[in-house]
Amino acid sequence: MTPPIEWESEETFWNRLFAKAGTQRVPIAAALEVTYGCNLRCVHCFNPTHQAKGELATRQITAILDQLAEVGCFQVGFTGGEIFTRRDVFEILAYAKTKGFAVTVLTNATLITPERADRLKAIRPHSIEISIYGATRETYERVTRIPGSFQHFLTGVQLLRERTVPLLIKMPVMTLNQHEIEQAKALVEGWGIKFVYCSDIHPRVDGSLEPLQYRLTPEDVIRIDDVVLGSERWSAAGGTKKEGSCPRPPSGQLFTCNCGMNSLAVTPYGRMNLCVALPTPGYDLLNAEGWRRLVEFVDEANARPGPAYECPTCALHDHCRQGPMDAWLATGRLEVCLPHFKELATLEQHVVELVRPEQDRPAPGTSSPGRTEPS
Repeated sequence: MTPPIEWESEETFWNRLFAKAGTQRVPIAAALEVTYGCNLRCVHCFNPTHQAKGELATRQITAILDQLAEVGCFQVGFTGGEIFTRRDVFEILAYAKTKGFAVTVLTNATLITPERADRLKAIRPHSIEISIYGATRETYERVTRIPGSFQHFLTGVQLLRERTVPLLIKMPVMTLNQHEIEQAKALVEGWGIKFVYCSDIHPRVDGSLEPLQYRLTPEDVIRIDDVVLGSERWSAAGGTKKEGSCPRPPSGQLFTCNCGMNSLAVTPYGRMNLCVALPTPGYDLLNAEGWRRLVEFVDEANARPGPAYECPTCALHDHCRQGPMDAWLATGRLEVCLPHFKELATLEQHVVELVRPEQDRPAPGTSSPGRTEPS
């Protein structure tokens, strides 16, 4: 008798695919910013402009998609700005599908109309990821600074739900909306949609620190993680499950994420970067040679991170949520340890020790053992 086939979950498939691509240094995932134009004016946005001047034309974007396919890219996330401020967005998405890409659409959903919802369903995206900024009109529009945007958001989500396209709703948590995270989670899950959140608020890519006034304190980050994740927050090894943060490998290398391993980002002007929020190194070349240079940039940074680099010997390493992007946006250097993240890691380590089973705790005078694999 033939044994039943054991199907792996979608999450397991993607994790396995990304791990293999990272080992072989194949750029299977790309974030393609098709515009910086946006109809909202969110207080925390790391994009310093909402204008769409001199951006790539349709034919230039389709040429980039051709080049991404040539270097082995499999998944493309289309983001902005707000992608639906581009009149040619469906032409771009349809072309991406003809190239065989798994298409992810990132949007605030406020510009979704019945016609656009129909066209999105016809494209059959892998996923549509929508941002939510609050569970009430008052809070949502305090963040977006656009009257009426909350109702447009609700309408857009409803139109997409009616067409049963795959949805994910994400909440950037900040001082203005932290009091509504449980309410937002209940709202989204009541729609039958997966809810995720992230407490990372970054400086703007032009160096402005203005968005940081809306960043949560380390105490609030820990509290919200505990409220939303509950007992699932802690792993058996005493580490943490961090929403939206980079994994920390045992080597303590500078780049711990997929940047330069299996992913890249492209700006609306055709420059290739490590990720959307890390506008460096800004190569104009987007082909196999350009990807090789990006890999070399990451490898060089890992091999010689700089004089301020102390991560491998830091006792807080396993609990740290800082990545090179955070340091670069705040200081212009990739390796600098930032006080906010050090304080957060200290608090997290303390909480871990309080909840960790006694038999798993290190002996007095010793440090926690390093992880044997990325979390």
